[in-house]
Amino acid sequence: MHQAKELDQTKSLSGDLNPFAKVYLNHSTTSSFQTPIFKHTNSPVWESPYEFLCVDKGRSVITVKIVDERDFLKDPVIGYMSIKLEDLILAKKLENRDWFPLSGCKQGKMRVSAEWKPLAMAGALHGSNQYKPPIGVVRLVLEKAVDVKNVEAMLGGKVGWTLVDVLMDRDI
Repeated sequence: MHQAKELDQTKSLSGDLNPFAKVYLNHSTTSSFQTPIFKHTNSPVWESPYEFLCVDKGRSVITVKIVDERDFLKDPVIGYMSIKLEDLILAKKLENRDWFPLSGCKQGKMRVSAEWKPLAMAGALHGSNQYKPPIGVVRLVLEKAVDVKNVEAMLGGKVGWTLVDVLMDRDI
């Protein structure tokens, strides 16, 4: 998040905004990042970097909402933009473009850019951009435990049961 300019003043009660930006990933309902609040300006300069782990670059969508902070009312959204992560990366790389118009308002622009940093992750056969998180089931069978201290006993007694005994006594 770099900055915003020419924000829509009609969204303010006094003409001065207290803007901050909220970043949402993949149509989430909760923001994953929030910039600092700048008081009494319509052109905030945040220069706030944020990094996140992205497991699917092709389907990831970044939504940024510029919000006016108010002490006594619900914070209204001044404007927003939503863009695919790949399009945001290509805009900076190919077109050297990082200013985007805001939607949901009369005027306003936002300067935002993204950079792709591939990671070498264990489990990725074809590189980090093809990484799929492993799924599976781990089944642990413990038949016997010997010389296990009873942590519940005050005097340091020993437990002489097996997991089979526990499974027979409890519904797991």
